[in-house]
Amino acid sequence: MTRLVMFGILFRYFTKRYLAWVLLCLVGLTAVVSLIDTVELIRRVSVLKTSIDVNFGLMTLLNIPNVMSVVLPFALLSGSMLCFNAWNKSNEFVIARGMGISIWVAMSPVFFAAFACGLFYILVINPIGSMTSRQYESNMSEIFGADERNLSVTAEGVWLRDSQSDRQLIIHGDALDTANAGVINPIIYEFVPPRGLVTRYRGSFVHLTDSGWIIENAVAWRNDGGNENVGTFMLASDVKSLDLERSTAPPETIPIYQLPNFIKVLETTGLPTTDHRIYLYQLLSLPFLMVGIAMLGARFTLSNTHRQRRVQLFTRGVLIATAIFSFGHFMQVLGGSFRLPPNVAGWAPAATILLTGAALLARLDES
Repeated sequence: MTRLVMFGILFRYFTKRYLAWVLLCLVGLTAVVSLIDTVELIRRVSVLKTSIDVNFGLMTLLNIPNVMSVVLPFALLSGSMLCFNAWNKSNEFVIARGMGISIWVAMSPVFFAAFACGLFYILVINPIGSMTSRQYESNMSEIFGADERNLSVTAEGVWLRDSQSDRQLIIHGDALDTANAGVINPIIYEFVPPRGLVTRYRGSFVHLTDSGWIIENAVAWRNDGGNENVGTFMLASDVKSLDLERSTAPPETIPIYQLPNFIKVLETTGLPTTDHRIYLYQLLSLPFLMVGIAMLGARFTLSNTHRQRRVQLFTRGVLIATAIFSFGHFMQVLGGSFRLPPNVAGWAPAATILLTGAALLARLDES
């Protein structure tokens, strides 16, 4: 008797069928959402007072990876339920179970394919999407003007920290100008261990280059109370200007290969890393989220064996998708508001859905 062994004939057959349904749903949902985004972009451009030549086809292509990141869980859920529904109609899954294997073994091709989809997105689509997202954001800024992320202003101003092997710089200013990688009206405190604070600099503007901080119109105060007009000069730094420029950019514009090191750089300068950490954990948990969604789809579809109740499939899919999206967004809001640690906010949706799906599927196996 043919067994559903790993990468056997039956295993490959179910995997290909499942991936075909998921890919079909992914292409369909991506096309629909991209069309809606393009129509909305055309509307926004049409109300501009100035005439701007926009390549809408290019903008749509640049935004496709970002759209895929949004619709991927829903595409996998839709593909899962449609695939399992087709298996119910053809009795393929019933025949596979009739071989005397458990539901976990019978579903192993689905779990493998779902995990592979998440892994493929992380390793391939995400790095590509980060590049296209940066270009998309740049084109949007050219069309509608630079957004508020280029200038960060708070009631207390901005504080940066630049820790080096022989000293530490604490920079305080009125605002962080990310477009020019600088700080407006800065005060720079220079600490050298074990002496402590040695110099305080005040200038009109300080901007970061790949060699260091360039302070304009600077005045230096020493510990003895004396001051000196030093004009424009540079303080060496290991922080790169690109890191500061991208510090307020959306986490989606940073590829996963660079994201851990980028978070370390932000921590070194004292900039907030909560959103980037949550996004990193969400990416790492994506393959497990995909497996959990496949389990939920199996539980609510394979148990529906009555042909007259097929109409319930759509309702169940909508309810499950709404619950997944709402819970994930709720966790992200809690993490962004510091009510949950970033690792909990990032991993909680995947862990909850995976455990819930496994528990429900275990009950199906017992019935």
